[in-house]
Order: sequence, then structure tokens, then C-alpha cells
Amino acid sequence: MTENRWHDALVPGRVQFADSHLVGGALGWDRQIGDSRFRYGFEAQLAVHFGRQDLLELTVPVVLRYVPEQETAVRSIAAGLGLSYASEIPQVEIDRNGASQRLFVHWMAELEFGLSDPNRSAFVRLHHRSDGYGVFEVDAGSTGFVLGVRHRF
Repeated sequence: MTENRWHDALVPGRVQFADSHLVGGALGWDRQIGDSRFRYGFEAQLAVHFGRQDLLELTVPVVLRYVPEQETAVRSIAAGLGLSYASEIPQVEIDRNGASQRLFVHWMAELEFGLSDPNRSAFVRLHHRSDGYGVFEVDAGSTGFVLGVRHRF
């Protein structure tokens, strides 16, 4: 997890890491959109936060994924939008913003990379919770970096 706003977390040298971490898993489903290079799908993610905050977080984003036509190191680029529910009000968000709440907007941005096994891939993801520019009354949020391995069934 970071102390930064999401756009500041992407600037090298400006990232300030919080003493808070997460580990989790997700189940997802996706399908190709017609003959295009795009796929749509859904995920259910469960993350355990530990360190400055000890809580469970459930996120359920709708995901749009682009699969490049040419084979490169990047297998896909994805973005997702949905809801995040935390079992406790996240301390990282309280410390940054003075207040927070359990239910927030969740969005993610992801780059997926191919591995030698075609059913497995690695990914790096920006994991963000926020009020959604005023969708929720409390002005707060948090951003984390996620490294993961995906197995396709």
C-alpha cells in the first residue's frame, strides 16, 4: 500500500510506501467481444491486509481487457471498475484523509505478461479504493501495487 494518491504513486521517486501490505486471490470469468481484440469479464477478489491495518477486503470489478494482435511480452492490458467492501475501516485511509468508510468504489489497472506455460501469466496491477469523485460522501481512498500470477482454467 502507498501513502500516495493514485497518480502520484506512478511517479518514480514520489512513491511513499505505507507500512501496510495485502495478499489475496481472485476468481474471474471473461469472454471475447465479437471478433475484436477486447474481452469483458468479472472478478471476485478477496485480500487480507496486514501491517498498519488488519482487515479483509472484498472487491467485485467488471473488467475490460485488450489483447494485442502481435505477440509481445505484454499479453493484455486491463481496467476494472466495481465496489470494494472492507471488514474494518482502513487505517491507511483514515491516516491520510482523517476519515474513511467500509464501502467504496474500486478500480484497477493491469498489465499482464506471458510466461512459458500458456495457461499461466504474471501481472502487475494498481489496486485503488476511493469515494469515486463524490459517489460516496467521505473523501478518502488508498492505492496499492499488486504483483500476481494468474492460472487460466
